[in-house]
Amino acid sequence: MDNKVKHTTDLHSGLLYVFYALVITSLAGWVITINGLGPLDDHQFISTLFQGKCFGAYFSPELGRFFPLTAQEFVFASWLYTPSPPLFFAINAFKVILLGFVLHRCLALTKINTLSLAVLWSLPLLSIGLANSVCRLHVGELNILLLTLVMAWSTLSIESRGDVGSTSDRFRAFVGVAALVVAFFYKELAFVFALSFGASELVRHYRRAGKMASIRLWAILLAGALYVAGYSLWRSIYCTGAYSGFHDISLLDILLLFSRNDPFIIFIVLPLLALRLLLIIRNATHHTVYDSFLVAATAYSVAFITLGMYNTYYLLPSYGFAVCGVAGIFALPAATGIYKRLVITGSTACCVYTLPIAFSDIQSLHETANNHYRFVHALSEWVWKNPMENRKPRHLVLVGVTPGNGVEVLVSLKTFLLSLGTPDSSFQVIAAEATDNRKISTFYNVGNTAGYKPVKNDLLIFNPYQNVVSRPPMLSPSYHEVLRSESEYALPRWSSKEWVHFYLRNPHTFSALLSDNMRYSGYAALLLDRSAVLTTSLVPLQSTAYQTGPITLPSRMRVGTSRQVDVLIENTGKEVWPSNGTLSPGMFVNISYRWFNADNQMILDGDRSPIPEPMQPHDIAKVSIVLVTPKKTGKYKLLITPVQEGVQWFPGVKPYEIEIY
Repeated sequence: MDNKVKHTTDLHSGLLYVFYALVITSLAGWVITINGLGPLDDHQFISTLFQGKCFGAYFSPELGRFFPLTAQEFVFASWLYTPSPPLFFAINAFKVILLGFVLHRCLALTKINTLSLAVLWSLPLLSIGLANSVCRLHVGELNILLLTLVMAWSTLSIESRGDVGSTSDRFRAFVGVAALVVAFFYKELAFVFALSFGASELVRHYRRAGKMASIRLWAILLAGALYVAGYSLWRSIYCTGAYSGFHDISLLDILLLFSRNDPFIIFIVLPLLALRLLLIIRNATHHTVYDSFLVAATAYSVAFITLGMYNTYYLLPSYGFAVCGVAGIFALPAATGIYKRLVITGSTACCVYTLPIAFSDIQSLHETANNHYRFVHALSEWVWKNPMENRKPRHLVLVGVTPGNGVEVLVSLKTFLLSLGTPDSSFQVIAAEATDNRKISTFYNVGNTAGYKPVKNDLLIFNPYQNVVSRPPMLSPSYHEVLRSESEYALPRWSSKEWVHFYLRNPHTFSALLSDNMRYSGYAALLLDRSAVLTTSLVPLQSTAYQTGPITLPSRMRVGTSRQVDVLIENTGKEVWPSNGTLSPGMFVNISYRWFNADNQMILDGDRSPIPEPMQPHDIAKVSIVLVTPKKTGKYKLLITPVQEGVQWFPGVKPYEIEIY
């Protein structure tokens, strides 16, 4: 019987290591294949390391920011090898592998069972925060997570050996404290880990044993206190502003954002800590080192919630202490079976819920970095070859971007173009939208905050970081395409719940919905040939003449399927078709389709696709529609026509006879 149990355990362990290898290899492989630099944060690499300059420590008194170790591993690598995106992303890939190994060692020390270990190990590695960190270079949270896990390993190793004070234990203690101290210099708020964990452990030692804590704990507390004192002194002397002032999110909104992004922290860790605190207050013997881990993870998370600061990776460092805390409490002998099942089921649900979002983020960031890198090189060459008359600067208008929360995209584009040798006098980067954050616009001294209306010879640039989403049209009468990325779309940012819900709601139209919600991850530059006609009034059209180009459709199509159809359309009437390029309410003209049965009854009215701009007589545009077939078999007629919403369908020019099977 013992041999059978051992064989089963060995089998589970073997399968677990195969699972680890697959996850780590896939993540690292995906990251290492990034051969470009994205616009966010990475413009700092372009203006320093790629120009042979030192990146330097990040001291920004005007923002109150102080994390000097950020990106220094990339600086060190650039001393040894020629800087390149693959080299830098190889460093991130190595961090992922190291992270997976250290995380496993920490969880194994808690004596948790194999299945639970696999679930909790997956939470940080497959999280939204990690996906966003590994695909960007200037993100310190990935380093903090790794360093706090080293601290957790040190603590758990000493706890498992009884804190006997041997040379090896002292070495482990030194490594753990040193790792936590180093983490302070990747993000200011990392000191919260030291103060909250140290204070919790101090209380535990005093209440349980009535004795003073070890030197290791005092060192952790002292390090945190000294950093706070030093940072406070630096702020009081040099600081002139506060980065947290840029964020203006209500408590409810930020809780909703973190709930979607980090449900494990919000719905598992916080309630579990509250339950444990009730037990600890009543009986000090319940207080374990795992509770101190949960205190540290919660304190760090609450700090960001209280400050009203949100980003997809802000709570990533909390996951190290959080999963170790949950694992340890889960493995306690006193933990009941139903309690264990609830915790592991909830943790599994959180991992499954966020996994598609994490995959969408990593796919989008991967494509965006590669597309952006190729795009700016091609754009720099085009601007140099196509100067404006009288050597005036060419306006590069970022569509859908504001000079507030989108200002980093504006700064990034200018930085990349200048680094490639594009003369500063030959272009000007402008945001098309009005500012949505006056504080940021003021800090960056953005001149035009009311938005910019493009004029002739402006280059309109569509990118993935739009505050007001607007995708590049296929063909528009006012401008022609200059540059466009090879890959343009990534999977929608849907949770598992949304994927299932959208599919079950209507399987027949699911592919059409999927196509409509794909994330734009490409870049396109369109040259404005004339000023677009403004839609001054929305009134019913009297002239509904139009002409469509050839559309190739099969004579037979399957029930409930969808396909993308590109429609080339010309306004052959005498009036301007009103449109603002989006599906806004009002009497705008869109492109759609209708299915008619054998009795000439309309049985399906299709989704709308907007035309890119108001169309004057004789204007030609190309619009992509998603055609969904009827749910019943039979012979049908299909009409693809413009429609003025709330007014009328344009008359059908030529019906397509299609058999639905």
